[in-house]
Amino acid sequence: MATINEQIDLEYQMVQSGIDRFNKQLDDLLQKDLGSRTKHGRTIIKGIVQPVEEAIRALVKDKTQNRNITKKLIQNMKADQVAYLSLISLIDNIASKTTLLTVARNIGVQIETQKRLEQWLKLQDGVADNMIKEANKKSDKGFDHKRHGLNHKMKLDDIEIPNWTNEERVHVGIKMIDLIISSTGIVKLDKRINRNKTVWHVAPTEETAAWIKAFNDTNSVALPRYSPCIVQPKDWEGFWGGGYYSDHINKLPFVRVHT
Repeated sequence: MATINEQIDLEYQMVQSGIDRFNKQLDDLLQKDLGSRTKHGRTIIKGIVQPVEEAIRALVKDKTQNRNITKKLIQNMKADQVAYLSLISLIDNIASKTTLLTVARNIGVQIETQKRLEQWLKLQDGVADNMIKEANKKSDKGFDHKRHGLNHKMKLDDIEIPNWTNEERVHVGIKMIDLIISSTGIVKLDKRINRNKTVWHVAPTEETAAWIKAFNDTNSVALPRYSPCIVQPKDWEGFWGGGYYSDHINKLPFVRVHT
């Protein structure tokens, strides 16, 4: 017959199994440069998208910036969309060794694609809308794959929507990174020397890195792989804390509800 100590060992294994699952999912996403799909990435974006949006609105409204290339390219776009796309692309890349220019270009491509899709919708509302919906259903396909597929469809239909130059994409991306840094402070520019050559990267600040670690440490233990008790479950003394015995498992409610 199983003992209380064996039950407590099982509860520890349940927590450790949950941590292993959480860390594997996290590592898989980070290795694919999909930081925006992690729990910490989604939380960061949700928390800072508004100040970035406000910074973009201020840029577009600033009459002293009329010659600014970024302002000209994004002035008719929705500030919240530009902010969201910029943050997704940034968060996707800050955990890797991607250079500043590459991150900037990726941000520029995301925003350019959104602008071209909006222009396509104005020209071919029904066709474009259906194609975009079909592309978004392919969750296993990367952004570049979807973008090339949509561009190919526009070309087949003789839809002429000008592409941005690489210089324009990088220029827009650099400006978005600058606005994100000035309005949120979550990232910094990091200078590294590689073969006597200076290379700039975008990296989390020390505060951001510490927050991400603490966030993931907390969330990794929040979802154990629950197993049936191997001894008589602990009696309920109220609405919380019955079933399992050890402090390894957070106290569970008597009735599980979704809020």
